[in-house]
Amino acid sequence: MKKWLAVIFALCMLVSSALADTQERALQAAQQLIAGDYAALCAQFDENMRSAVDEAALEAGFASIAMQLGACTGVAGVQADDASGTAAVALAHEHGLSVLSLAFDAQGRIASMYIAPQSTAPQALSRALPDGAQALPVTLFEGTDHALMGELIMPAAADETTPYVVFAHGSGPSDLDETIGGNKPFRDLAYDLAALGVGSLRHDKITYSHPQRPCETVEQEYLESVMEALRVLKAQTGAEAVYLIGHSEGGMLTPWLTENCGFDGGVSLAGTPLALWEISLAQNLAVIEAMPEAQRAQLLAQIESEKEKGLRLAQMSREEAAQETVFGMPGAYLWHMAQMDQAKIALDSEKPYLFLWGECDFQVNRDAFEAWHESLGDEVRFRYITYPGLNHLFMPAGENDSILNAQAAYAEPKQMDDRVAADIATWINEN
Repeated sequence: MKKWLAVIFALCMLVSSALADTQERALQAAQQLIAGDYAALCAQFDENMRSAVDEAALEAGFASIAMQLGACTGVAGVQADDASGTAAVALAHEHGLSVLSLAFDAQGRIASMYIAPQSTAPQALSRALPDGAQALPVTLFEGTDHALMGELIMPAAADETTPYVVFAHGSGPSDLDETIGGNKPFRDLAYDLAALGVGSLRHDKITYSHPQRPCETVEQEYLESVMEALRVLKAQTGAEAVYLIGHSEGGMLTPWLTENCGFDGGVSLAGTPLALWEISLAQNLAVIEAMPEAQRAQLLAQIESEKEKGLRLAQMSREEAAQETVFGMPGAYLWHMAQMDQAKIALDSEKPYLFLWGECDFQVNRDAFEAWHESLGDEVRFRYITYPGLNHLFMPAGENDSILNAQAAYAEPKQMDDRVAADIATWINEN
């Protein structure tokens, strides 16, 4: 999910500046700021920035940060998006971190710059394990250089007949709780399921614990870890029945992961059988719809260009796809994912699938979710449930939540609606 959000925000600025060296430019700007070379930094501004900020203002602004956090001691990290020309540089200070946010125009000039103390993530609401349940630490890939921490939850009076689930994250790096803002959807669901007699194993995602490892395909990002999680779970519990629960991108991949890992069935939370780039297309069209009418034509033309690349992926070789990006995402990754027809995988299997969706989900819209039903039909082993008032995390949606304020929409600490666990537990017991 976090990858999807990154794509949304990158494309709010759109793909107008394909700068192959955004990170280098951002690091150079950061070093100039740290060194106090304000003249060199101002020389990189575009016309609007030059009219708004001069050397004295830069110096005063950076000094105000130092008054709060102490002297800057260097760069602590950088994230850059070449498609949008944006970057965020974390700066280390004596008493904390600040973040230098930059956007570059098509000529490589600094079109916007902002520095502020790093905000503290909101505290998630506390939860207690259900009575009698146990939480045990586990390690995936133990003894290797890519070990992953996990947690096994065993309900009260668990034995080999107790059903279990393994969680598959949404896109982007995520801890075992799938923490986003002040929310921990996987923790909530695991605890709620334990209260209903269903155990679980959740684990840190490989991109979270080992960001340096290549994840050029969903096999590297998902399959290997989920398969290992299933192995560890069975070794620890002797469970006879284990189901997969995938959320967001994990929900998109639920049929493929279920079949390839050998789960007894799959639960897709906020998933869709549509291509990942098609979801980005819908999200960006929603963003454009909210923009001033005078800007829409140019932005729609850029979106159409990305759409055409997405449509051509099916005809490309893997090598050709590797030379492309679509909505800021690597073409090779999308190409590999596009080889899997999730609906066909589910149809060809004999396993049950449960598809769940929050009706206030602004990341996966109704058409995207209902594509499951359109492809799979009303066969009894497929079940579809939607929840009025719930968002992409299956938590209560705010009145004004939208694609335009996604960060704020997920910032407020909430808990997953317990109806979700109740429906999953009922479905598991029926199967």
